[in-house]
Amino acid sequence: MTSVDQEAMRVANRYAATVAKAETLQARAAACRTAADRYRRDARANQESAEQHAVAARTIREATIAAEHARTARDAEAEAAREILAAHYYEAQAEQYDAQTRAAGAIATGGTLTSQEIPMGDGTTPQAASTSPAVGDVLGYADGDTCHGTDQVPAAAGPATTLALMDYGDGGTSWDGGRYIAIGTSPHRWNPVTNLEQSDSGPAMGYAAPHLDPAEAETAAAHLDELADLAEAGHRPPKPTKWSRAAQRLEHLLAGDADLAGEKVRIIDDELPVTMRDLLALLRDKQPTTAAATRRYVAAATIDQAGGDTGALWLDLVDHQGATRIAVAGVEGTEDPDDDFWQPYTAHHTPGQARELATKLRTFAASARDSHDIEPGALHLRGGRYLDWSMPGPDGGRSIEAGDGVDAVILDLTGEHLRHLREQLHYTLTADPRAQEFVSLDDDAGYIDWSTPLPDGGRQLEMGVPGGQAVAIELTRPQMAALGEQLHTDLTEAGDPGPRP
Repeated sequence: MTSVDQEAMRVANRYAATVAKAETLQARAAACRTAADRYRRDARANQESAEQHAVAARTIREATIAAEHARTARDAEAEAAREILAAHYYEAQAEQYDAQTRAAGAIATGGTLTSQEIPMGDGTTPQAASTSPAVGDVLGYADGDTCHGTDQVPAAAGPATTLALMDYGDGGTSWDGGRYIAIGTSPHRWNPVTNLEQSDSGPAMGYAAPHLDPAEAETAAAHLDELADLAEAGHRPPKPTKWSRAAQRLEHLLAGDADLAGEKVRIIDDELPVTMRDLLALLRDKQPTTAAATRRYVAAATIDQAGGDTGALWLDLVDHQGATRIAVAGVEGTEDPDDDFWQPYTAHHTPGQARELATKLRTFAASARDSHDIEPGALHLRGGRYLDWSMPGPDGGRSIEAGDGVDAVILDLTGEHLRHLREQLHYTLTADPRAQEFVSLDDDAGYIDWSTPLPDGGRQLEMGVPGGQAVAIELTRPQMAALGEQLHTDLTEAGDPGPRP
C-alpha cells in the first residue's frame, strides 16, 4: 500500500469517526432525555399513589391498616423524590452531550457534516493527523484531538489487542479528563475515538475499553513480562474450577477495598453470620491448590477517580488447545471476565506476543507522560502547567512566566540571561561537566533552578524570587529537550543565534 493510499485510508477513517462520534453524542442525548421522561412519569405515578394512600390513612379507622397506608404513602413520596433527582441528572447529561456535539462543530444545518470540518488536504500533499512520534498510527484513527496514536498486537487465538493513546484534555464540565492508554480486545472493528465496535452484520455497539494511566499501563506491562517468563519456564496453569475462579474474583475485590473483608455477606436483605474474609477462606478450603495464582488485573482507577468510565485489564496464564498462553481481556466496569459475554473479548497471546504487547504499553505510557504542546514562545503541559517567554522584556530579553496550574511567577530576563538559560539546558541534556543547572538574576531578582532530578530522567524546574513566591513544574527529558530546542529557535529567529552550545 502506497503512502497516498495509507493517507486516504486514514482520512476515510477520520471522516467516519467524526460522523460516528456526532451520531453517538446525539444518540446518548436522546437516550438521556428518554430516561428523564420515564423517571418523571414514574415520579408522577408515585406522587398520585402517595396521595391516594394518604387519603386512605386519614379516612380508615382501623389503626393497623391506616398505619400501613401512611407508611406506603411515605415510601411512595420518597421514591418520587429519588425519581425526580434521577430525571434532573439525565436532563443535565443530555445537555452536556449536546454541548459536546456543538463544541466539536460536527453538526451543521440539517444534521450533516460541513465540508470545512473535515481536513481533506489539497489532493497533492497528504495532511497527516497529529500523532505521538513514538507510537505512530497503525489503525488510522488519530485525529490530532482526542486520539494521538494507535497500535495492535495479534493473538495466537481470539482477537488482537489494540492500543490507543487518548487525550481528553481537562474533561470539560462533566469530568476531569486526562491522558490514557485505551486497551481494547474487541472481536470486531473497534473505534477508540467513538467507543463503537462494528461487526460484519448488525448495528454498531458500544464498547468502553479500559483506559489506563501511564503508571497503570506500566504495571500491566510488568504483569505481561512476568506471565511470559512463567510460560517460557514451562509452568502449566491448573485447570480452573468454579471454586477457584470465585476465590480469585473475591481476592481481587478485597484487594481493591480493605474494609470489605470485614463486612458480612448479604443475600438481598438478609445478612449471613459470616464475613467476606470467612467466605474467601471457605472457597479456598473447597479448592486447595499448591500452585501460585497466575491471574492478574489492573483496574482503571485513575480515570474512575476523574469521573470517566471505569474498567479493568485482566491477565492470566491459561492452557489453550494444549499450549500455554497469556490471556488478555479488556473488560468494562467491574464485570466478571469469566462471564460468557466476555469470552470472545479474550486474546490468547504467545509469550513472544505478550512481551511485544508489554513493550508497546511502555512506549505508549512514555508518550502519555511526555505529552506537551510546544509553540514559539511557550511550552504547555498537562494540568494547566506552562512556561511562556513570548513577551518582550528589557535589554532585548523576554519576560518568562511559569505556572503550575494554581500559581504563576513572572521574571524579566535580559538577552544574556536567555542565552545562558539556553546554554545551561543544553549542558544538562548532554551531561556536560559545565552544567550549572540554574540561572540567577542580578540583585536576587529571581532564579530558575532545574537541579532536582526525577526518576524518569527529567527534572523539576523551580522558578521564583528568593524569599518570595515560587512555582515548580516537573519536566520529562523529552519536554526539556523540546524547551531547549524551541528556545534556541526563538532566539535565532529574533536575530540572536549565538554559537549553538
